[in-house]
Amino acid sequence: MEYLKFIGAEANTGGSELNHILLKPNPSKIAALEEFLHGTQGKLGFFTAKDMPGVIGEVRVKDFMLRHRKMLGLTDNEVQVLEVLKENEIDKAMRFGYTPFEIGEKRW
Repeated sequence: MEYLKFIGAEANTGGSELNHILLKPNPSKIAALEEFLHGTQGKLGFFTAKDMPGVIGEVRVKDFMLRHRKMLGLTDNEVQVLEVLKENEIDKAMRFGYTPFEIGEKRW
């Protein structure tokens, strides 16, 4: 839990193969699903073979969750929260110098 406090996160995926998920007590469904999906991104090689930057992975996983909201059982409120979180990640990526193409279209 100290690590999550240190990084200011509700949840985090880690380990050499992104197969360890840390969750604060009573995490939101969004946080738990997002970290599971980051593990899936890792298994698919997004952060190694495709060399996708982490900030882009954050945007992409949120976009996936929004596109598959019904399958994931997200409520309208959870979708609204996720949309705000995605916009925050896009802003962060832009501050890091990534272009809209790199954020949304480029196949890493």
